[in-house]
Amino acid sequence: ERRLKMSEDTFAELLVSAVTPFVQPHRIERKRSLLYDLSFNHRGIVTMGVDPDSGEPIRGGGRGFEQDILVFDEVTDSHTSVIPRIVAEVKFGGVTTHDVIVYAEKADRIRRVYPYLRYGFVLGGLGHIPGRVLRLGQRFDFITALTAELQPIELDAFCHLMREEAAASLALTDLLFGKRAL
Repeated sequence: ERRLKMSEDTFAELLVSAVTPFVQPHRIERKRSLLYDLSFNHRGIVTMGVDPDSGEPIRGGGRGFEQDILVFDEVTDSHTSVIPRIVAEVKFGGVTTHDVIVYAEKADRIRRVYPYLRYGFVLGGLGHIPGRVLRLGQRFDFITALTAELQPIELDAFCHLMREEAAASLALTDLLFGKRAL
């Protein structure tokens, strides 16, 4: 019965509350926007879709996507204030083939801007990952299914996964920007 009453937003809020202490020093928020496009204008100037005053990516106008769950680092001395580490898209109570295709495309677009980002798919209220999700979800870094009841063992595993994904993002950043060799 709890499953029927819980919404996707409520489920995602519960996950954020559980994960917050485990991803520090990174921050975690819901419904933050990330860029998925950078382009050059007719004079060769990069247009980023970032508010020049706040450094926040602007949602809408074909430049930004709102994330269900975003783990990020915050900076104040750059063109943007958000350095994303993990995006976790959440579906609750069911998932369609269309959902998987749309989120996989979104993952590709966002990674063109943030190549060190870890992008995952969280299926809430499901006891397993459907086969079509595994077949079509090859562009996700992680896929997990969690019951609506969020058992302690599930939450522990999810928190551990998020910590590992944040560490993987930092390692990728170091490799991509020459701070560490293979």
